[in-house]
Amino acid sequence: DFTAIGHRGYARVLCELKAQQNRLYDCTKFDKLIRYRCANLYFLVLPMELFRDSEVPVGWGALVESDGALTLMRRPVWQETTPENRIRFLQRIAAAGTRAFNRQLEITFDEIVAADCRSF
Repeated sequence: DFTAIGHRGYARVLCELKAQQNRLYDCTKFDKLIRYRCANLYFLVLPMELFRDSEVPVGWGALVESDGALTLMRRPVWQETTPENRIRFLQRIAAAGTRAFNRQLEITFDEIVAADCRSF
């Protein structure tokens, strides 16, 4: 047991392992996008002062803005997906945007149903 003897190299490896596990399990939103097969490539676009290569999720690319230009700092990993998955994802985005827009305009579900009935 290297913990008992205070082995610095072992402690460093444990610290790095914990950091990697946190990175793997704490990036759930990023992981979900890949797991749902929403796209073939995933990028984070961020300013130079926020870029830390170690914080970019596994499989994602990084485009960093500096002086009005984007620089590829990390290449993404190609993810296989189907056209059906991409369409389903776009439909979910559109539905969420429509719900937000309807809330902003105070349009109720009953009003939407009534409008649909009038259109037939």
